[in-house]
Amino acid sequence: MKLKNLVMVCSVLAYSFAHAEVVKGVDTSTGYAENYAATGNEMTQDFDSVSWNVVNVSNSKELSSALSKASPGDKIVIASGTYPGLFKLKNSGTQNKPIWVVGANASNMPVLDGGDYNNKTAFAIDGGDVDIAYIYVQNIKVTNARGGITVDKADYVTIDGVEAYNVGQAGIHLRDGSAYNIVKNSYIHDTGLYNVKYGEGIYIGSDYRKWPGGSSSSEYDPKVDYTQIINNVIGPNVTAEHIDIKEGSSYAYVIGNTFDAAGMNDILNGGLSYMDLKGNYAEVAYNEGNQNGNPYFENAFEVNTKQPGWGFYNNIHDNVLTFNDEYAGKTKITLTLALGSKGKPVSSEETKEKSLDHLVVKNNTEDTTQVSNNTRIPADSKKMYKGSVTK
Repeated sequence: MKLKNLVMVCSVLAYSFAHAEVVKGVDTSTGYAENYAATGNEMTQDFDSVSWNVVNVSNSKELSSALSKASPGDKIVIASGTYPGLFKLKNSGTQNKPIWVVGANASNMPVLDGGDYNNKTAFAIDGGDVDIAYIYVQNIKVTNARGGITVDKADYVTIDGVEAYNVGQAGIHLRDGSAYNIVKNSYIHDTGLYNVKYGEGIYIGSDYRKWPGGSSSSEYDPKVDYTQIINNVIGPNVTAEHIDIKEGSSYAYVIGNTFDAAGMNDILNGGLSYMDLKGNYAEVAYNEGNQNGNPYFENAFEVNTKQPGWGFYNNIHDNVLTFNDEYAGKTKITLTLALGSKGKPVSSEETKEKSLDHLVVKNNTEDTTQVSNNTRIPADSKKMYKGSVTK
């Protein structure tokens, strides 16, 4: 299902609901990702041309039924209100007839409520043994489950204008070979209520231990490629990284997002940067981040290698990062961590010495990371970059 020719990739991304924002490619002369501008308004044109089969729902039973029966060209319109339960879409749209799941009122979005932040996922998009594609999710809220939205074995999925909050682990997780997906115009906050270690805002791919043949009992295809993360607000109270790009994933484009570090507290596992880049060929540009007084915050962007050959060819440019340097330096941090469920956390107090460098980019790999035109507030040339970088 996945296209390999980069020329074809650009044309496909232009279709896949990019909404004339940014389409990406690779400068093969350097190996680094670069911007390519899209033209037109492909999403609107394509949606206007579809003869939708409108399915209106107003309660959990109707929503579950509509999702289970969804077919190409269905527009499932969810009335405002709260929908208790865990919901799943396992069917596929087509290029000419996607499946559209949309809240009826963008100013009063329906709430998919999982009932307990230790429960599975509020809304799962998962074809199971069959790859699915061409799905558009818009103007809904997901809450009170272990995960907000998961996308497994699904391509050309767009998540637009969604709010994910009060979840036990990650807000949105794209995994198991899913490709050409977009998360945009969304608000993700208050994650990691069950386990701060896994409280990422957006999680792309899977840890190498969950790859086929790895040490975990769960196995996922690591290739989660050509993901676009555009114009989202992530934080406050996202306990781990705002965006975690795992080894095995390539060509992620993180453009125009706003990061709020208030409430990040995964001090034991190092999840105190906006982004942990362990994949290849990522582009991170035109984002803004604010430490907002978080005394545990380390660096804006970290590049790491968890598997040989990964964490390479990344490009970080034109970002604006605001730090509170009164918290910089080596320090011992004592923090009470909460683990538990059903509103009854089990607390454990941990102390760890941390070096709060407050760098814009810290590259811990053997490869050179491309950097340019990043702005640090307050300005400090000694706190821009560490490790191998090319300017």
